[in-house]
Amino acid sequence: MRKICYLFVLFFVSAWAVFSQQSTFVDDAGVFRWTDSKKEVRLFGANYTLPFAHGFRAINYLGKDHKKAIDEDVYHMTRLGLDAFRIHVWDTEISDSLGNVIPTKQLDLLDYTLAQFKARGFKTIVTPFKVGDNGYPEKSFPAPGFSANLEKYETYDDEAILQKQERYFEQFLNHVNPYTGLAYKDDPDIIALEINNEPRHDNAEVATKYINRMVDVIRKSGFKNPIFYNVAERHEFVEAYCEADIQGCTFQWYPTGLVYNKTLNANFLPNVDVYNIPFENLEGFKNKARIIYEFDPADMAVSYLYPAMARSFREAKFQFATQFAYEPLELAFANTEYQTHYLNLLYTPSKAISLLIASHVFHDMKNGESYGRYPKNLNFGHTKLDTEQDRAEYLSDENYFYTNGSTSAVVSEKKLKHIAGVGSSSAVKYSGTGAYFLDKIEKGVWRLEVMPDYLWVKDPFEKASLDKTVAVIRHNEQTMTVLLEDLGNHFSIKPLNAGNDFQTVVKDKQFNIVPGTYLIQKHGATFQENAAQNINHLGLTEFVDFTQEIDEVYVVHQPQEYVWEDQNIEIEAQVVAPDAIENVAVVLPSGYQKTDNYNMTKTGAFTYKVSIPKAKIHGDAFRYYIVVETKSGKTTYPNQIEGSPEDWDFIAQERFETFITKKPQNIVLFDANKGMENTLWPDYYNNIKYRSNFVWDAFHSTKQLEVSVENLEGRIPDFTFKILVDKDLSVVSQASELVVRASSGALSRQKVQVALQMQNGAVFGTVIDLPSEEKTIRIPLKDLKIVKQVVLPRAYPVFQPYRFQSEAKTDFDATKIEAIQWSFGPGLHKNDHQKEQKMIIDKIFLN
Repeated sequence: MRKICYLFVLFFVSAWAVFSQQSTFVDDAGVFRWTDSKKEVRLFGANYTLPFAHGFRAINYLGKDHKKAIDEDVYHMTRLGLDAFRIHVWDTEISDSLGNVIPTKQLDLLDYTLAQFKARGFKTIVTPFKVGDNGYPEKSFPAPGFSANLEKYETYDDEAILQKQERYFEQFLNHVNPYTGLAYKDDPDIIALEINNEPRHDNAEVATKYINRMVDVIRKSGFKNPIFYNVAERHEFVEAYCEADIQGCTFQWYPTGLVYNKTLNANFLPNVDVYNIPFENLEGFKNKARIIYEFDPADMAVSYLYPAMARSFREAKFQFATQFAYEPLELAFANTEYQTHYLNLLYTPSKAISLLIASHVFHDMKNGESYGRYPKNLNFGHTKLDTEQDRAEYLSDENYFYTNGSTSAVVSEKKLKHIAGVGSSSAVKYSGTGAYFLDKIEKGVWRLEVMPDYLWVKDPFEKASLDKTVAVIRHNEQTMTVLLEDLGNHFSIKPLNAGNDFQTVVKDKQFNIVPGTYLIQKHGATFQENAAQNINHLGLTEFVDFTQEIDEVYVVHQPQEYVWEDQNIEIEAQVVAPDAIENVAVVLPSGYQKTDNYNMTKTGAFTYKVSIPKAKIHGDAFRYYIVVETKSGKTTYPNQIEGSPEDWDFIAQERFETFITKKPQNIVLFDANKGMENTLWPDYYNNIKYRSNFVWDAFHSTKQLEVSVENLEGRIPDFTFKILVDKDLSVVSQASELVVRASSGALSRQKVQVALQMQNGAVFGTVIDLPSEEKTIRIPLKDLKIVKQVVLPRAYPVFQPYRFQSEAKTDFDATKIEAIQWSFGPGLHKNDHQKEQKMIIDKIFLN
């Protein structure tokens, strides 16, 4: 009897152990749920790839410690309130030619990263199989794994390769993480698997068979949680995917395309207004859970898009979403890992706080909840978005977050627990450029964490190199005023993090502060300090004390394109140097070895300003240097050369230049002679072949933009491109006409639609006839009518909406133009779609 009882207990314990592996499941309605509580899974976070590929190699190039770097980044992602981690594994770096998992440094770092996230409360979705090389952004490097030299299409029905995959999956899932003591298959915090990264199927039957075969080996290996498959990369075969034995589907979202190679400047809220799933009503799809494995508004510096994306995710019933990809702190000075993305708490603080807000939005919203369409959804739930101020705010009883200053009041002083922001607000006045965090520990006691100041010194989205610095951080002493009733008028500040001995005095709620972690305590409040105390998975005294060596003088300055005559010129620049800056001046050459110097005044962490009197402004242009002086000498810009224009042997000729013009004046919106770097082009989505290039006008010796399309027989009979207008248009409120100098460049006339897109997403346009030879065409602005916006850059996945109709109730306002939209399609007869379409554009201006 005792033996029978013992066996029963042993069986029960074993059964519990097996059951305990399944921490999540997908119910019959396609809802991803926790096994224990039956509550919906709702997780938001980031991808992080330092253990592999370029991230791994780059840390080696810099002579840094991988595990220290991982510790820094995991702490910062925790600091941002994230709770989801997704990683696609470079199987080529942890397997051999037969598919055996082998002990490599990358596998050890994967183990370490998973353990660090687990300790901070993150839940993980792993994609074990990537296929292909490990190069980007470098060349591919030799790797032992069997898939290193394969194309994705080669991995779905070749028996020898399938057997290697099976061997790899079985060993991967049974691999015991030495930092957790758990096999991957048994770790309850690995809540799901995605079989492989971005599959490229071309056969439905093969796709179903392949998925089921991989599911079978995963289940036989002992993994119990749901299995997902990507349905967005090649959505043509979604029925085949959903016929297979999977519990969920994965999607990505890159709403502004990828790799524009410079910062995009426009209001892209229309691009993220809705996440469209065209096969949502497919019977086999209805019972599948949905996750976003990667997302990012690529090449963007603004801080209001992440919360809007989170809102669209929840409306589309996504339950797990992870940004791609968090830039490792050690590499963030150069942004090399994926230069089209840039997210790091220290180097992109406003975007980081935006992600924090997005996480709260994602957790707040119910599955399928909607707040309507743009611009009626700018204020939703606890969130407010402001495109003109580049600001997102999250204002609840317990939380007060903002990305770029705020004038909003705290919702509830008594219930407030967390503050995070960049810049000043009604709760905290702060002179620094980095982020700060205030967390309430108990009544009258708060934890303050202050990050370093940051400055972008080059466009971080241009071609990447570890030899190029795109951003700097500096530990400056700044001023802060904390205006909280809970702290009152009298409180003390004590440094907490190791090595921080900064002492400050509070006067009228204001004090000086340097980066670090501090305890703020109201006079009379008692608090028993405990170094082991944990606040939302953050240690009381924790801080990432990261510094950057600055090796040269940087001046960030974009001269005004023009200024009206009889006006002063206001000049602003951001400056940082290795040594203390003694002086920054605007220098005007005024004759042989003579100059006029105007010293600039420091007005911010890196900002210097000066006003040049109109008496010094002559001729058709104002030309000047900026000279920075440190103890090491003087550096002159824009050439960035040692010395000063006052020196006898100063030879630099290049200067900053601002044109002087009379008002009123025609404002040029586009001049082909200056290039087309501000153009947005469509991609392969519409299967329409086009050419765009500059041709020389033999009569005027200028360039002209020529665009031609072979035919319009794509998925949508339309070809549209845009010219972004990055100019100050405040002076054109009285403009009455749009003037276009253009032609068809052909024997026949060409119908095209020209439209002006405003900052609120509304577009006003009309169809015009281009003659065969260049002509000046005048279009009265009053004749422009509302037309639909074509969403550019084209999004990934490709089934996102092609057009957007703004619900803004607005009149046309020339001062708010942000883009010119040109379209072949509107006004054309269907019989003309197969003909070549062509236009040649010289200039576009307002009059």
